[in-house]
Amino acid sequence: MNKAKQVQTSSNRDIVIIGGGVVGGLLTQAITQLQLPITVTLISAHQLSTSTGYQDDIRALALAQQTLEQIAKMGIDTDFVKCAIQQIHISDQGQIGQVRLTAAENAVPALGHVTAISVLEQAINHALLTHTHSTTLADTGKLQVLEQTQCREVQTQPDGTHRCVLDNGQVMTSTCVVFADGQVAGLKQQLGMTSTVKDYGQQGVVSVVGIDRPGPARYQDVCTAFERFTSNGPLALLPMHTDANESHITQRYSLVWCTSEPHSAQILHLTDNEFLNTLQQCFGDRAGRFVQVAERQRFNLQLTTHQTTTAGIFCIGNAAQALHPIAGQGFNLAVRDISDFVDSIKTAHAHQHLGSAAHSADFSTRRESDRNTIIQATDSLLHIFSNDYIGLKTARAKGLSALHLLKPLKLKFAKMAMGYR
Repeated sequence: MNKAKQVQTSSNRDIVIIGGGVVGGLLTQAITQLQLPITVTLISAHQLSTSTGYQDDIRALALAQQTLEQIAKMGIDTDFVKCAIQQIHISDQGQIGQVRLTAAENAVPALGHVTAISVLEQAINHALLTHTHSTTLADTGKLQVLEQTQCREVQTQPDGTHRCVLDNGQVMTSTCVVFADGQVAGLKQQLGMTSTVKDYGQQGVVSVVGIDRPGPARYQDVCTAFERFTSNGPLALLPMHTDANESHITQRYSLVWCTSEPHSAQILHLTDNEFLNTLQQCFGDRAGRFVQVAERQRFNLQLTTHQTTTAGIFCIGNAAQALHPIAGQGFNLAVRDISDFVDSIKTAHAHQHLGSAAHSADFSTRRESDRNTIIQATDSLLHIFSNDYIGLKTARAKGLSALHLLKPLKLKFAKMAMGYR
């Protein structure tokens, strides 16, 4: 594909998508599946790659069962998924209460799936780059992918269209502009968009850890994901694909350890052995004996939401809402953003009001309930399970025990975890 830096023209596009990560790429791919005469441009700050370095990628995603089904409908080959969650174990440090959700009791092939972000990105980019060489899309101008390009300015014109100025000198006029990247605060400010930030006063430490000796059989006979609530915050382990050549490692896990800022700084600078020992003491032996840890990184944990009243300006994924990772719902919510936006495009095109106020209102209505439900649930879970008050700890233990014993409530909880609305 020609580099975007070589492009120096002006053009009119129906939809411009800003952000070439997994969310922006997946949205672009989903739109290509529509049999509609719509032109779309994806602007990516980096070059799209079809090679993967998942062995070194400490970033992982938990894909709900419904999410994987939606991705497949968007034309993505889902063979990249190598680890299916058969069981989810939820516990509270120092308490008896616990919950185990299984795929078997819900009569589904899996509760969810885990993948390195680089592997998912590879699958999406492969589909996109295949389209860019298609005579039915790229050659007819319906699809345009600009790599290593950034949007410097977005202005709303008197006629309601939006003028996008790129760093390569190109100017695009578009009916719809979609922000699919959370790192574009300056562009949002140009459009008068506002954001609300709730700082949880926590940081997330992420890495990949490996065990050489399994824990109790009830956690090892199937692929188990763990969520453990501690006095400092939640700690999650997501089972990942383990290569056969790692003979001394029986299972690898993506680790997300949410804790206070002072504690995160402390554990980040421990030696590998000290870190593994500290993790073992905090988590216990359910997963097994931790003997391997990859690079460690940390990031601030906040709830950030964005609001816009400008017709034809849309936000999806982290550009719309950045959640605490306590329930692993951020990307699943983003995929539903994509699905509903694609449906809104079909409706808007049928009524010939793509990018209008009616189109924006339709998309907002489609997303409002789902977004609010997940945001409120995530926020409530964090407050309930990140406090160490004695009375609250006792109530949590009773609540987890009740959830485990009451099958109808447990099945409903599992359905939510699988992403079904």
